[in-house]
Amino acid sequence: MADGTVDDAGADVLILGASFAGVELLHQLRRSARGRGLKIVVVDRQAEHPYIPLVQERLVGRIDAAGSVLATRRYVEGPARARYVVGDVVGLDPDRKEVALASGERLRARFIVVALGSVLAPPAAIEGAERFVDYKFDREFVHAADRLAALLAPGGPAGERPALVVVGGGISGVELAGELARLARVRPAGWRAPKVTLVHSGARLLPHLCARAGATAERHLRAQGVELRLNTRLTRLAAGTAAIRPSAGGAGAGIEDVPCDMAFWSGGVRPAPVLAKLSLPRTDDGWLAVGPTLQCFATAKPTRPDIFAIGDAARVQSATGEWPTMQRAIECLWQAGLTARNLTRLAHEAPDYPHGVPPLRPHTLREDFFHGISLGDESLIVYGRLVLDFAAVNTWFRRFLMRRYFARYS
Repeated sequence: MADGTVDDAGADVLILGASFAGVELLHQLRRSARGRGLKIVVVDRQAEHPYIPLVQERLVGRIDAAGSVLATRRYVEGPARARYVVGDVVGLDPDRKEVALASGERLRARFIVVALGSVLAPPAAIEGAERFVDYKFDREFVHAADRLAALLAPGGPAGERPALVVVGGGISGVELAGELARLARVRPAGWRAPKVTLVHSGARLLPHLCARAGATAERHLRAQGVELRLNTRLTRLAAGTAAIRPSAGGAGAGIEDVPCDMAFWSGGVRPAPVLAKLSLPRTDDGWLAVGPTLQCFATAKPTRPDIFAIGDAARVQSATGEWPTMQRAIECLWQAGLTARNLTRLAHEAPDYPHGVPPLRPHTLREDFFHGISLGDESLIVYGRLVLDFAAVNTWFRRFLMRRYFARYS
């Protein structure tokens, strides 16, 4: 239906986004007795999804790119018994509970769950920011992998090492820098060894984890040849160079140009642009504002109780302030389970809720959880102040989690 007509057959549940949070919600709904009877439609701009926690290893060829992609559409239309629509969301009418797609198709459902995620994008203030290479999602990944392979292929000036710059000292940044640096020792046949520089505005790496984790990561990266520029900001990208300067607390003479043949942004995520097109409450930063029950219109007496948002796209507004619903991928399981229970609880009631909207269960943010961090040849397991330096164990476990993820939706 690309002519702007509405799917009058409607659906019980419309899930917008089929990455980690969206596909897990569908899985949880189909596991419950009430959820199995619901008519569900899933919308996403792509039919397959890469395993994002190991995307940096896919980029350098350490794991097979084709073998680390979930055939999402095949799962949805097969075992999950739901309709899958490949398309871009361009609007949402919360009163009519109607979603518009770029194709002109419009979809309606009693319940809508927004799981449209985030984008890995630099701030516009960086001059030449369009030169950063996007690599998180499949449309971007193929281009990034091809460009990296071309840069590292034989044929460059003798003795010259291609210069790669990674911006951001959080988990994503240190993992990507470690994998790129590992190419100096283990790389596909014919590739040249790159020189890797990691630029981070803070005084230490992994600022959201304990100080020992940051110090250990710094030691491992330096040992693998990564040049660390801490207390430093990247201000401009140009052909062959990156301009950096000291950040607050940093020492230095001013702007410095460093070699840069390819730059990767790992300095944080931003709201997906589509969120601004949805008529839903948003935070000042552009994220979807939800209550503790993950409902978008979280009033004391809900007026639109049937619209939820989960995953990277949402930020919970509670009595204790604002906090993100996502800090690690595994939280998708917990959010999806909660939303499935709340949604099926509402589905048990008449659509107009003649007896009032029943109370729903709130989401619980799990502050403490194990973090696995890959650093090229090294690897860390971090829990609170505990830092375990078990490269082989953590590498095996992360592969194990990926295999279990794919098996879950087979």
